[in-house]
Amino acid sequence: MILAKNGDGLQKMMISRIIDDHTSIKSRFGTELRSKPLLAVAEKPDYGFEPDTSGWSFCGDSYYSRLQKSFDMAVEKLGRVRYTRRVSIPIWRPKDHLCRTSPALTEISFLFSDDRLHATAFIRSLDAVNYFEANFGLVAYLLDEMSRKTEMEAGSVGMVVAVPHIYERDLDRVGRVNYSEVFGYHRLGTHIVEDYLSSAWHSALEAIYYNGSIKKTEWGELFEGQEESRFVHRLFIEVRNPEENQIHDKAPFTKKYGIEYAHDYVIHAKSIDREVDESILKEGETYTYAERARYCERDDVRVDQLFRVIEKLKEEPGRRDCYVGISRPWDISSDEPPCLRGYQFGVNREFFGMFYMRSNDAYGAMHANMFAFNILTKYVAEMCGFDTHRYYHFALDAHIYGEFLDSVREILEPETPGYVDKIKNRGH
Repeated sequence: MILAKNGDGLQKMMISRIIDDHTSIKSRFGTELRSKPLLAVAEKPDYGFEPDTSGWSFCGDSYYSRLQKSFDMAVEKLGRVRYTRRVSIPIWRPKDHLCRTSPALTEISFLFSDDRLHATAFIRSLDAVNYFEANFGLVAYLLDEMSRKTEMEAGSVGMVVAVPHIYERDLDRVGRVNYSEVFGYHRLGTHIVEDYLSSAWHSALEAIYYNGSIKKTEWGELFEGQEESRFVHRLFIEVRNPEENQIHDKAPFTKKYGIEYAHDYVIHAKSIDREVDESILKEGETYTYAERARYCERDDVRVDQLFRVIEKLKEEPGRRDCYVGISRPWDISSDEPPCLRGYQFGVNREFFGMFYMRSNDAYGAMHANMFAFNILTKYVAEMCGFDTHRYYHFALDAHIYGEFLDSVREILEPETPGYVDKIKNRGH
């Protein structure tokens, strides 16, 4: 994670980080210096940006036109329940796969934390020289508007960027600044780097249990023990060796369940190598991540996004538009919107998958989520000719419910019997 005071400083740090840690990749727009995925946060964003309602468009729309209706509903929801985790606005539509130009900024989420309102955007691809200001400025503007309408103090702006890059031709226009990446816990973001999924889950539990803040939840009236949660804001996890893909010995699920969850709920694996053109929902299901990725009957234009992404990567591995949108505009009015909002596949030094979640139950669901999402990433990598991959996981609000705190403590602080206890047990 890189952390700066304002947007200008953040842009300079991001450019420097790309220069320091890049792979040169040729694209149809020129040679890119492409860095690995990044969480970037500006503590005090600059305001005064006015969105261009008639400017750059994609599939006949603009950012402003896609945001307008959902934004008003988001204001109402936040104004009613300021601790809600359910205010995340999708910009991406499945039909964007059919257009030559698609939105780079795919989702904007708002969360009240540390007595302030914060905004976080998922950006599938960002040219840090030429398009940083437009993207950052839009998010800062929306935060300012949301803050004003909900009467909450505006906080930070975060950007989760799947493919940060600059063009080689722009190198003479930029310079380097000193910066340092932030690892571990910070109140504005937590960055965890681990070798394995199992150790990453363990580290995530540690970060939340020992550093998290307590707040109310919207599940208190329905589930006893979930009235409160301990949470951290913006949890960004990088797993360097996800090929191991083993579960923690204290994980609250079995490997068999994890595989079934991946194949049925996340991938619809029996059709991973062919296009889905009919409903895949089972009786009683409102939605699944696979249904949103493959064939959603409520979409005005139905697109098997996962199949399209695989075809794109097979044809041109360096593409930056390999995003699968899970969220939809109508989710903003739902009491149970998808926790997973979307995911991106791409290539820098190696193939990677990056998954964006607005909310993640760290004890009850995170490990199973990561296990399943990593299976999907492994399958797509292999289908596109890659032997290895990296896995990235982001949760805007990563939390442990009150009823699970004791279970987490037992994982983090297991009781070890003393020598005397061992001698006594031998006698029985």
